[in-house]
Amino acid sequence: MLQVIVSPAKQMRAAQDAFEVQGIPPFARETAQLHHALLDIERTEGDSGLQALWNVSDKLLAPCLDILHEFEPILGNGDLDNPALARHLSPAIMSYHGIQYQSMAPEVMDSVQLAWLQDHLWILSGLYGCVRPFHAVEPYRLEMGAKLAVDDAQDLYAFWSDKLARAIAPAGSNTTIVNLASVEYAKAVLPHLADDATAVTCLFGEGIRNGKPIQRSTASKKARGSMVRWMAENKLEDASELTAFNIGYRHIPELSDKNTLVFMNAQAQ
Repeated sequence: MLQVIVSPAKQMRAAQDAFEVQGIPPFARETAQLHHALLDIERTEGDSGLQALWNVSDKLLAPCLDILHEFEPILGNGDLDNPALARHLSPAIMSYHGIQYQSMAPEVMDSVQLAWLQDHLWILSGLYGCVRPFHAVEPYRLEMGAKLAVDDAQDLYAFWSDKLARAIAPAGSNTTIVNLASVEYAKAVLPHLADDATAVTCLFGEGIRNGKPIQRSTASKKARGSMVRWMAENKLEDASELTAFNIGYRHIPELSDKNTLVFMNAQAQ
């Protein structure tokens, strides 16, 4: 079984379009617990406590607070029938609006490609844990690296523990994970994989320094989105086929191994 993990985007929107949500994220109660923890910080530490947690500027603080106050936890599929709540909900793949998702361009995929996404792609999230592309989400602000303490967990990595790995690659499923997530998000999943699961990380380089690819954040995000789109277009089911990816980058065997595939910008060679 092939599963792909990607990072979310900081930019979100409540996408009002023709795409309908398909169910709710798998960790609805945990999401509600985290939302409550954020409200607790506001109550006990004030806006400054949340500003420090979110690491946002004064200009961004007010919009982030508005998002927090408008957020309503979804605790069951029945909540999707609530008109007041439904206007805040949209499919995750259409809600995130960063460079990676613009490159992925799911809004112009056909139904077969979108079905592949729903079966193979997981979007990681500090607040939701992990979501399928058409799970219902609301705009929020909470990165996986945020130092949010909840009960006995000192941060979100401890809070989520092995839950995400068990959802994405259940023991006994012989799952191969294609890791297209940033380090911040990948380490919420990869260290907890079952013994029968494997992971292949794809790196996108703009040049080589000391024998290693030089990675640049913006270029990598764009390349990751392009690779997800290419995988959906080709209905990929085997990680060994990833080396054929050649949209702006090409696979470099001499820099790769069984756990890491390196792709170099074609213009940098």
